[in-house]
Amino acid sequence: MDLNLTLRLRDLLATYKGLRDDPGLTPQKRGQAFNTLIADVLKAWGHDARPSVIGVGGRDETDVFFTIGHHYILEAKWEAAPLSADPLTKLSERLSTRPPGTRAIVLSATGFNSNALEWINRHNELLLMDSSHIEAALCGLLDPEELLHRLYGETAASGNRLVPLADIVVPRHAEPDVPVLTRAAETPPPWPIVKTSAEGVDASVEFTGVWQSDQHPSGISTAPANRLLITTNAGVVELHTTTSKTNWALALPGAEDRAVRGIDGSVTVLCRGALVRWHPKTRNLQLVAGGFGGYATLEAGRDGTLWVYNQVGGLFGGSVTISRIGERPGDETRHDVPFPNGMRAVHLADEQHFLSGTGHSTSVNVSKNPSADKEDWITSALPDPRAATGPDEHTIFAASTRSSLDGSLQRLDLRNAPAWTELLTFTANRATDLTVKRTSAARAEGWLLADASGNTQKPTPVLIKLTLPAQAQADRAAS
Repeated sequence: MDLNLTLRLRDLLATYKGLRDDPGLTPQKRGQAFNTLIADVLKAWGHDARPSVIGVGGRDETDVFFTIGHHYILEAKWEAAPLSADPLTKLSERLSTRPPGTRAIVLSATGFNSNALEWINRHNELLLMDSSHIEAALCGLLDPEELLHRLYGETAASGNRLVPLADIVVPRHAEPDVPVLTRAAETPPPWPIVKTSAEGVDASVEFTGVWQSDQHPSGISTAPANRLLITTNAGVVELHTTTSKTNWALALPGAEDRAVRGIDGSVTVLCRGALVRWHPKTRNLQLVAGGFGGYATLEAGRDGTLWVYNQVGGLFGGSVTISRIGERPGDETRHDVPFPNGMRAVHLADEQHFLSGTGHSTSVNVSKNPSADKEDWITSALPDPRAATGPDEHTIFAASTRSSLDGSLQRLDLRNAPAWTELLTFTANRATDLTVKRTSAARAEGWLLADASGNTQKPTPVLIKLTLPAQAQADRAAS
């Protein structure tokens, strides 16, 4: 997703929030603004669209007219209750005055009632869409052209005229084989991974695998009941660390970075510049936030908040934001931070974050007109420290490779910055991601996800189990 599209979608998300939350909008004004929003979303993606087109002689009005391969007339409704069959009947009749091949869509922000669903089962000339479909384009998950292609494809296959978003994004019939991890004792890595460890550090390779190129890992996070979530290009893999079994937590192509397991069993993950939440029990795919094109990472705060660190336009001079995620698209609060070389934002406490960067890192408070002043910068111990995390408000762990196969895990106590302490050295192509949780006042446990593919083209994930000192020896003695 390019910079212009990303910034435009952010503006449109703010408009969408206003349509939902502004109590001063009359139903008529909200409906007109909704028409304009849909047209603007289509135009943002590069498609020709016009809102509120009056028919010849004033005999009818098309809420949105657009062209994507075919000509479309779209009826958009934002009612207080689910839509009845009446607007469907009127749009069906309008098709008789349009050229053959014109397609018609009814989009209802509040869904459809039983009468509308009964009516559509007896007719094949209309396609129905709900808020999830427009939010998919609004957040950046799907280009409207791809969205329509998938919707009409599923309609042709099943006859369903109101296709749930999940059925085209997470289709049951297209679930790939789940990647497998085996115990390192049974299938050792291609070479010894752990080289040296500092006093008090335990590190052991527990799992290895050889995956397909479209299953490249990009993030790791913990989940309840001895489970890990590993995000790949093909979706989120759940590993049970006791039984070694893997299964799909979410088979979603285009997923990236860490996934977050909710207390309700949901899985939240970034995909194509959108933040989505999967509810496996109901097979509901919910759009949570969007406008995160470019380089983005997801961070779960210890207080239950979700944050997205987003970098658009390159490492130098690009747009850098830290966004606090709300309940629905448009609810996110974005904070611009002038620190364009950052790789990941680590949540410390409240509005305080640590920006792990190449060359330099820093701590910022996004509630106080955030600025990454150079006098506050901390020299980074490692290049490209995307694998960074913090078990508390003052401790940072970061891992990366300094050069070919030369990896290092470092700890920083922000109270003693800028002094980094090396805890572990390892041999790997890259340090993909890191998760660490405090288990006592002085100890922490976690996992390092590394890659040992060597010169091959297939990802070779290696999972290293870690037991770490969460603070320096002198600090422990003082406490």
